Amino acid sequence: MRELKRYFSYIGKYKYIYWLILGLTILASSLIDVLNSYMNKLFFNAVEYGDRERFVSAAVLCVILLVLHCLFPYFRYFEIRLVRKLVFDIKIKLFQKLMRLNLKYYEEHHSGDALKTLNWDANSLKDSYFSHVYWVAGKLVSGVVAIITMLLYSPALALVSIGFSLITVYMSVKINKEVKKMDRNIQESIGRLTERLSDILSGFTLLKMYSGSSIVVEHFCEENANATAKEKERVQKTAMLEMLSFLLGILGNFGTIIVGALFVANGRLDYGTVMAVVSLQMNVSSMMQRLGNSMTTLSTSLVKAGRVFDFLEQECEEESEEKKMQELMGNDKPTIEVSKLCFAYDNRQDVLSNLNLTIARNEKVLLMGESGCGKSTLLKLLLRFYDCTSGRILLYGQDINTYSMEQLRQLITYLPQNNYLFEGTIGENIAYGCQNPTRVTEEEIQKAAELAYVDEFIRELPLGYDTLITAGGSNLSGGQRQRIAIARAFMKDSPIVLMDEPSSALDAESEKKIEQAIKQLMEQRIVLMVTHRETAFTEFDRVVRLGVE
Repeated sequence: MRELKRYFSYIGKYKYIYWLILGLTILASSLIDVLNSYMNKLFFNAVEYGDRERFVSAAVLCVILLVLHCLFPYFRYFEIRLVRKLVFDIKIKLFQKLMRLNLKYYEEHHSGDALKTLNWDANSLKDSYFSHVYWVAGKLVSGVVAIITMLLYSPALALVSIGFSLITVYMSVKINKEVKKMDRNIQESIGRLTERLSDILSGFTLLKMYSGSSIVVEHFCEENANATAKEKERVQKTAMLEMLSFLLGILGNFGTIIVGALFVANGRLDYGTVMAVVSLQMNVSSMMQRLGNSMTTLSTSLVKAGRVFDFLEQECEEESEEKKMQELMGNDKPTIEVSKLCFAYDNRQDVLSNLNLTIARNEKVLLMGESGCGKSTLLKLLLRFYDCTSGRILLYGQDINTYSMEQLRQLITYLPQNNYLFEGTIGENIAYGCQNPTRVTEEEIQKAAELAYVDEFIRELPLGYDTLITAGGSNLSGGQRQRIAIARAFMKDSPIVLMDEPSSALDAESEKKIEQAIKQLMEQRIVLMVTHRETAFTEFDRVVRLGVE
């Protein structure tokens, strides 16, 4: 019940119109079934008693039913339109959530898991809200209405149907519990399968180079076989449920016909009433045949929807109240103050312990130390990718937690060791550094490229700044990607620059150009750079070594 409440809570602003359309659709369907049974009663009694008026009434009712049958699909049309809007809004929320998640989520979860949630699980919500809810609610309502109408026609015949129905419901619920457990296991297997596939695609070059990498393919095949075996087991259980429901439904029909024939022979009922009950019995049988399967399908939908909602309920970066930037930056406080800072990943041993560091305005600091001493971690704490375990960080005399995330990211430019370029043009990738990239001019982009010493290279390309870059920038060299990233940093024009080994793993010529670009970027800015080579840069004011008592 808790899962259902959570499931429907995400309908949000569409809840009233959703339930209105769904209710009208189900009531219209039930009304058509009742009118159809009454038409059968009129026709058979008209023939049995030779009643012309009853025959005319039945014919008029038949025309009305034809009109209702033609209009009925429009209810479903309006419902599917509404559901498409609902799912579209949920997908937008998922993407916005993706952009606001803590870095911790991405380090603890495989990217394939997020891709599966945003694509397959989110798309399944359309069928879930449109079809699966209707199948369960519609079958229940039509079955109940049919039983009530049958009781009005003939209590004895109705009781025969109800007896078989209760047996079917009991068996359906019992088997459905087992199927629901299977669905959860299947979803977990599919998630692992997606992760395996994502690994294969990400490391496709290595798969081509090393024969030993066939182990990765074997793992994928094993996971695929495991998921297939669980799916087969679920299909087998579902087939058993449908077979049992169908068998009991058929027996219910035969029971109704036999008892009805006996009542007619005894003069207790007419043929019209018997046929009306039999036609409604088809609804009851259908409810019992499909209810188990519909509940199973809805249960599967709840599992998939639960993955979507779990994602939406992930912890995000906390937002703080907006402050006036000019007032903060205009005081006389040091730019960065780190006081008794401690941090550990997932309550493990401290990576940083009682760190104290003060960086003045426009000061350039090299951050050095052995691997694992917390150099890159300190940069992430300054960006609030993580919150410190204890101690505090001040920017311009204010606690870092008092800044909103948007303000903090405007104050700081971050250049990691491996900068990522998005699929699009070179000009677009440079413009991403601007706060409003849609309004940036070509002149501004070119100026940033010139400062980063990448303009000459771009102009030599046939399409220049309109040259398309593949996802990740794989069609460019490492040095070219890094200089485009530095041009992006010039576009952002933040007062604080954090760099993590910006010139590592590059050839001598590329490294020289990047060093020139970085020197330009450092002017009139506060710079904190992580590096292993003190001699690489001579423009720094001092060196801070972490891990040294």
